[in-house]
Amino acid sequence: MSFYKSFVRPILFLFPIERVHNFMLAALRVVGDTIVGEWLLGKIYTFRHPSLEREVFGVRFRNPIGAAAGLDRDARLYRQFGALGFGFVEIGSITPKPQQGNIRPRLFRVPGKRALIHHMGEPNCGIERAIEHIRRRAHGRKVVVGANIAPNEHFLQENTTKEYLRTFRNLYQYVEYFTVNVNALMPQSDHYTEEHRATIETMLEALFDFRRGQNDYRPILLKISPDWSTRQIDDMVGILIDTPLDGLVVSDSSATPGNILTPKQQSRMSGGVLSGAPLLERTIELVRYVCSKMDYSYPVIGVGGVMSTQDAQRLLDAGASLVQCFSAMVYEGPAFPGRVCRQLAAPAIAQERAQKRAK
Repeated sequence: MSFYKSFVRPILFLFPIERVHNFMLAALRVVGDTIVGEWLLGKIYTFRHPSLEREVFGVRFRNPIGAAAGLDRDARLYRQFGALGFGFVEIGSITPKPQQGNIRPRLFRVPGKRALIHHMGEPNCGIERAIEHIRRRAHGRKVVVGANIAPNEHFLQENTTKEYLRTFRNLYQYVEYFTVNVNALMPQSDHYTEEHRATIETMLEALFDFRRGQNDYRPILLKISPDWSTRQIDDMVGILIDTPLDGLVVSDSSATPGNILTPKQQSRMSGGVLSGAPLLERTIELVRYVCSKMDYSYPVIGVGGVMSTQDAQRLLDAGASLVQCFSAMVYEGPAFPGRVCRQLAAPAIAQERAQKRAK
């Protein structure tokens, strides 16, 4: 068992998770905010090997393990997360205007299941501050940065396209790809109609139109929820095939925690969504499904339940081109991305050594 899980985690778990999370992020920001600090983090945590590198939707990644949206909501820490060993960091969700999110407590641990329950409400600093943070730290960055974009909480339906386009347009020159979060546009499956698909298509077309007028190409991905019906998922795959969309992010937190909570936990955590280990099987199922529906012709980022190297490998084997992590940083600690990369590269390293011995 690692030092983090044996000694650090038991102490951290004595305190409310959001307080601990904010403290850890602040500490990481301070340590990695200088060139020396960032270099030191990289020397301690980052693992690199040519076998891990890959090109996906035209972007070169140093490894396939990424930080999921929600870890760096305000675009303050992507360089530090890169120094911890992530190959890419998805900032956000970023909304046009700042949001405080829901009232605390809004984030809970379920240690016995290695899960998190949260109803954050998409807190973030808004597009203007996010751009300030990126511009301040963008020089010489070594990690791919994507942006997860969403509308503000109380947006008017007739302003849907404007909500997404404003964030997309202003962030365009600062990130390498975009993930469009359409959860706010999706009703419960039994209320879903063709009109909802049309709204998403209209909004995406505005993003495509803006991109056509730019010198640089930014891939656009659509994020799929594990709670959507087969019809909703099929429609999103159809949009991918029928439009210039570049790929899918599969999947997201789930609003159906199932039976992992005790009655006492349910009374405290009701209304929250589930992240962590219990989502893995559903994520693998969805990745296989969407990849087969599109004949493995488009990239997929797999996210949801990745807590070990074996979990990441299963998603890659199911058809994902890249993998994202969130809850693993709480339960496995800051060494997690580097450890996964080292273990993923182990077969290639062993083969290299065998070839050298054979010579």
